[in-house]
Formats: sequence, structure tokens, C-alpha cells
Amino acid sequence: MPFYSAHTASGCLINDLSSILQRKSLSSFALSKLADLSPTTTRKICSDNKYIPSPDVLEKICLTLSVMPGDVLKIQSTMDSSVAVCSGV
Repeated sequence: MPFYSAHTASGCLINDLSSILQRKSLSSFALSKLADLSPTTTRKICSDNKYIPSPDVLEKICLTLSVMPGDVLKIQSTMDSSVAVCSGV
């Protein structure tokens, strides 16, 4: 099974599946049945926003929920805006 990294050049890739399911009033278990996925897989994706599903799983989720991959996966900046360092030079 290949590993899909959550780290990109400009940030950290996160999944937003739990909020999509909440808006559609679906549980992860209901999604597993509709998309023909393992309940363990959908529960893992929903409970861990840093878990990146495989392209096959992502495709099933998108087709089932009528969303695009960019709706499920977001890039969260690694730049922490609360910390600024200035050398003064």
C-alpha cells in the first residue's frame, strides 16, 4: 500500500471530510455503505484530518457525495502567523 504524504511544499494537506458529512447530515458509517468502503476507512478519514485517502478512495468519496477532490482536501499553511522574528539588521 503506498504512502500519501500530508506535507506539501507550501503547507500541510488536510482532509475536510467530517465537515462535508456534517453539512450533508451523513455519518461516516452511512458514507461507507453508500461508497462501498470499509467503515474503518471512513471512520479513520473523518477522525484524523491529516489522514490522506488513496486516490481510489478519494474518487469513491467524491462520486458518492457529488463533490470535487479540492472540496475534500485542503492545504493548511505551515506558516504560523502568530510568530514573527526580526533581526533588526
